[in-house]
Amino acid sequence: MASRVCRIVAACLMAGCAAEGGEAVSMLSLLREMTARDTLARYPEPAYTVRQFSSHDRASVAPGQPGWYANDDRSHFIRVETNGLRRECVLLDATGPGAVVRFWVTVAKTDGSGLLRVYLDGRDTPEIEGRVLDVLSGGLLCGEPLAASVSVKTDYLKRGHNLYLPIPYAARCVITYESDTLSRGENFYYNVECRTYVAHTAVESFSRAALRRDAVAVSELRRTLAGCGLGLAGLAAETEAFEGTILPGQALTRRVNGARAVRLLAFSLNGGRDAQALRSTVLEMRFDGERTVWVPAGDFFGASPTAAPYRGWYTQVSGGGLMESAWVMPFSRSCELALHNLGAQPVTVTQGALVTAPWTWDARSMLFGAGWTELNRAPTRKGAEGHYDVNYVTLEGEGVLVGTGVTLFNTARAWWGEGDEKIWVDGAPSPTHIGTGSEDYYGYAWSNGNAFEHPFLVQPEGAGACAPGPVVNIRHRALDALPFRKRLQFDMEMWHWAETAVNYAPVTCWYMKPGGRANRGPEPALAARPVARSRRDVMPLKVYGAGVIEGEELEAEVSRGQTTAQSGHAEAGWSGGKQLWWTGAKPGDTLRLTFGVAEAGRYALTLALTHANDYGVAEIGLNGSTLISGYDAYAEKVETHVSEVGAVELKAGENVLTLKLTGANPKAKPDSYMQGVDRIEIRAVGPAVP
Repeated sequence: MASRVCRIVAACLMAGCAAEGGEAVSMLSLLREMTARDTLARYPEPAYTVRQFSSHDRASVAPGQPGWYANDDRSHFIRVETNGLRRECVLLDATGPGAVVRFWVTVAKTDGSGLLRVYLDGRDTPEIEGRVLDVLSGGLLCGEPLAASVSVKTDYLKRGHNLYLPIPYAARCVITYESDTLSRGENFYYNVECRTYVAHTAVESFSRAALRRDAVAVSELRRTLAGCGLGLAGLAAETEAFEGTILPGQALTRRVNGARAVRLLAFSLNGGRDAQALRSTVLEMRFDGERTVWVPAGDFFGASPTAAPYRGWYTQVSGGGLMESAWVMPFSRSCELALHNLGAQPVTVTQGALVTAPWTWDARSMLFGAGWTELNRAPTRKGAEGHYDVNYVTLEGEGVLVGTGVTLFNTARAWWGEGDEKIWVDGAPSPTHIGTGSEDYYGYAWSNGNAFEHPFLVQPEGAGACAPGPVVNIRHRALDALPFRKRLQFDMEMWHWAETAVNYAPVTCWYMKPGGRANRGPEPALAARPVARSRRDVMPLKVYGAGVIEGEELEAEVSRGQTTAQSGHAEAGWSGGKQLWWTGAKPGDTLRLTFGVAEAGRYALTLALTHANDYGVAEIGLNGSTLISGYDAYAEKVETHVSEVGAVELKAGENVLTLKLTGANPKAKPDSYMQGVDRIEIRAVGPAVP
């Protein structure tokens, strides 16, 4: 058996090499390409483009046009076809030669029993047919990590389901979905990325028979991915060790000469327990004299700010704080590495290793690059439309986008990542990729903060998913890498459910031919800023003395729904013409309104709250104590009611007013529990009670 396995794996390796040499692209050649890290460092041959099919809201057409930030990203298809008695929704129709290289799905309001069918090369009989989640992550085709769902800590039907098993096709691929519950409100979300090769590229189309034939080789390649090993056997690798203490304003450097490639970069900073060192120690790399990498070390490895351990195909962080990169970084003459300490305290570097091996530089070879920026205290709403696009990177030249990630600090008890990725390649008039949500792009689903790891998808830290705290999301690409000949622009919507401010730091990795340009470069002032450790580090408390506090100015956090500053309704007499409006919630949900007081003491408290025929009943509290039970905000028309609460104790600094929904007036419109806060008034009446 052992000799047979060796023969099959050897055949697999030969198939991968043959595909690059001009012979047929096949499932095995693509799997070999996926597991050979150095493949990405050379421009693709045969050449291909990548396009995404998704369920994104079709109202999103172009920047500046209505609907660009539309968010109904579910159950949209290319068309519906009748096949006998079946109604099949077409989610992908692509002409070849090509290959499906990544397939992500999540579902809601269904048990996941809808049927997925994959038709190849014009045949009427599907080559793949089965329950959609069985196909993507349930083992119908293969096992993990080529077919996986994340996070395993999450209910199966609320996970992101990811298929990385490639599905090549010679002429055409059509994928359909059939479900009895689509007409009854099922939410079906999908993102499918496929390659289209240059004309006349020979492709061996996927088949279940070939999958059975090559089962052992596929299993071996799955194990290679799962193990995340370096694969340096047989290479003449050399190691430049580095350790030492870097004083503020100083740098630790290393240089390697010759035609070689970095195969491993590893080091630890202050034992991995210093969030500021992870951000303010910057990794800079120059290849053949070109600076192509300038990224805070923690962000480069996905370790900032908590150094949460994980293992991925290209990067990983150990429980002891050792950070490792397996990106292949070739150069024809020289590599220069520098770790700059932009912080105020010394940084100790341990376990440093720069491992290189010989590289044959040719016309397809590219330089590795990585860039970073941070939107510090960035508002989650801007301008008339509210939502806006954040540019991760814009690249000019010839190259391949291979990875993106984001490190952020959320400040609200609400989901931060509703925004969709939008990617333009080579001047296309519309994006080649529009997604269905940030968590979908990063492989998971439903704003879930549970940690997970996968060779290409990682959430090592998710505490801030729907609460104040940090989040780290990583997506690295292999077969789904994005080639470009002239230009690539990667944007991600800022689409937060709360109107607040966040720290939002994207990092991007790419390869480009020498001379390529990126709009990300050194930003030392941003890297030197103190790392956010609490909500107050991002959102300074607004402190009031006696007087009026407008509802729309209060810091608002909700357990469900959303808050907005509503205007209009002149008949209500809102102070300043606006109110804070809470919608989309149900009984049991809570609105927290935070305000600061300069001095502790006893204050007379007055609440001006909106009433209307679709408003609910709430329990109103202050700093954990109940003020009013069963406050009924029903009225036949929109109007403001002023309630003199009386004297209350307020603390110096942060105070929290809460509204917890408990029901609705029988006369109110059904299933509507809105609340509105026009203003709070406080007036000092005495010192704090000892």
